[in-house]
Amino acid sequence: MTDTENKKKVDDGDIMIDVMTTIKKIWDIRKKLIKIGIISFVAACILVLMFPKTYTTMVTLAPEAGQNGEGVLSGVASMLGMGGLNMGEDADALNVALYPDIVASTPFMLDILDTKVRMLKNPQEEMTFDEYLENHTGSVFTKILALPGKGIKALKEMLSSEETEENRYNEYHLTKDEASKLKSLRNLVVTYVSNKTGVTNIEVTTEDPLVTAILADTVVAKLKESIIDYRIAKVSEDCKYWEHIYEERKADYYTKQDEFARYVDANKNLVLQTVITERDRLNNETILAYQLYSNVATQLQLVKAKVQEAKPAFAVVEPATVPVKASGLGRSIKVVLLVFLTEIFSILWIIWGKDMFVSFKKYLLQNNQEVKEEKKK
Repeated sequence: MTDTENKKKVDDGDIMIDVMTTIKKIWDIRKKLIKIGIISFVAACILVLMFPKTYTTMVTLAPEAGQNGEGVLSGVASMLGMGGLNMGEDADALNVALYPDIVASTPFMLDILDTKVRMLKNPQEEMTFDEYLENHTGSVFTKILALPGKGIKALKEMLSSEETEENRYNEYHLTKDEASKLKSLRNLVVTYVSNKTGVTNIEVTTEDPLVTAILADTVVAKLKESIIDYRIAKVSEDCKYWEHIYEERKADYYTKQDEFARYVDANKNLVLQTVITERDRLNNETILAYQLYSNVATQLQLVKAKVQEAKPAFAVVEPATVPVKASGLGRSIKVVLLVFLTEIFSILWIIWGKDMFVSFKKYLLQNNQEVKEEKKK
C-alpha cells in the first residue's frame, strides 16, 4: 500500500471521527435544543401573527398596434390624394416606456389616495384609500406606535381644520404625513414594462384582497384616462390650428370667387385680349384657392377623426381579480423556517461559537496586557 493511500485512509478516518464527535455533541445538548425550539416556536408564532398577510394582483396591458405607425387615417388620406400631408402620427411623447413614471408621479398618486375602496370583511362600508392606509394597515406593533401621532394629528385638525383642508393633497405643498403615504403607495403599486414586447404589468399589493383588486382596476382606469386626455388635448391643438387655416382658406376662396364673378359680369361683352387674359388669371387663382380650401377642409376632417382614434390607448389582457391566496410564504412555512434557523444558529453557537468567542476574548485581553507591559518598559 502506498503512502498516498495510507494518508487518504487516515484523512477519511479523521473526517469520520469529526462527524461522530459533532453528532455526539449535538446529542448531549438535545434537551437544551428542545427548550430553544419551543421558545423559538412560540416567539415565531407571535412574530408572524403580528404582521398581517398581504395580497397581490397583477394586471397585464398590451400596447395598441399601430399607434406609431400608419393607421387607418393614413390610408384614407392616401385615397384622397393627401399622402404627402403630415397626419400627426409622429412618435408619441407619452410612450409605453413612460407608463411607470406616470403611475409613480405625484398627481397620479394623490388621485389614487382619493379612490373609494371596500374591504372584504365589510364590503358595504366605503372609504378612501387614504383612510384605509391610515386606519386598516400595518402590524400590531406599528399601530400601537402610531397611536400618539394619530392623537396629535386629530388635535391639530380640531384646532386648525381650515388650514389643514387648504394644504390637503396639494401636489406643490405636501405635508410629512402625505409624503410618507405617497412613499408607501409607490411601494404598493409597481409598474414595469417589457422592453421587447411593450407589455405593461401593474402589480398591486395591499393587506386586503378586495382593496387590492379595486386599487389595481383604478390604477388601470386612471392610467388610460391620463393617456387619452393627453392625446385628445394634443389632437385638439391640431384641430384649432387646422380650423384657423380652414377659415383663412375659405375666406380667400370666397374673395377670389367674388372677384372673378364681378370681373366677368363687368366685361362679358368685351372680346379684348387683355380682358380674356385677366379673366383667365382670375379664374386660375379661384381654382387654386378652391383646391387649397378643399385640401385643408379634408385635413381638418381627418384631424377631427383622430380624436376617436386616440381613445383606445391599450388593451387589458389580464384584468384585476380578487386574489384568493396571500402573497409570499405562508405563515406556517415562516414559523418552520424561523424555528429551523434558530436551531441551526444555536447548534453553531453552543458547539463552536461560544469557544471561539471565549478564545478571541482571551486573545484580546492577552494582547492588551502585552501592550501595557511594553508601555511600562
